[in-house]
Amino acid sequence: MRTFLRYWLPVLLWAALIALLSTGEFNANLTLRVLRAVATFFVPEVTPATLLKLNAVARKLAHVSEYFILGLLVWRALRRGAAEAWRARWALGTLGVGVLWAAADEAHQLFARGRRGSLGDIGYDTLGVLLALLLVYGWARRRGNSAAVD
Repeated sequence: MRTFLRYWLPVLLWAALIALLSTGEFNANLTLRVLRAVATFFVPEVTPATLLKLNAVARKLAHVSEYFILGLLVWRALRRGAAEAWRARWALGTLGVGVLWAAADEAHQLFARGRRGSLGDIGYDTLGVLLALLLVYGWARRRGNSAAVD
């Protein structure tokens, strides 16, 4: 039970946060309103077209960021403090969990008011997981033990 609490509970809590952010309350209109308030404070002459573009970019960056963190947490849970820093099965497991959660999240959005599921967003989510794995792999190489393969 301690292992679960230490390694998997953070994964589940983060996945739950991702699911919460996928509800209708956190749709593009909300981020656009927040972005408009912030942007007009700093640049009062910002155009609506620019705001729409910034909103789209911010939302895609949010996908990448959310799943980057999920990737790091899943990696940590699969590694469970092992001496090795890199194992191919941990990378594949991390990627698998990330892609499955991204697909489930986008399917959830099909039923959320004001949201829509998108295969493209699964791609952004997967990019976040892959960037996390790239970071971990670089860290493992730096430690000098990246060659462990299952």
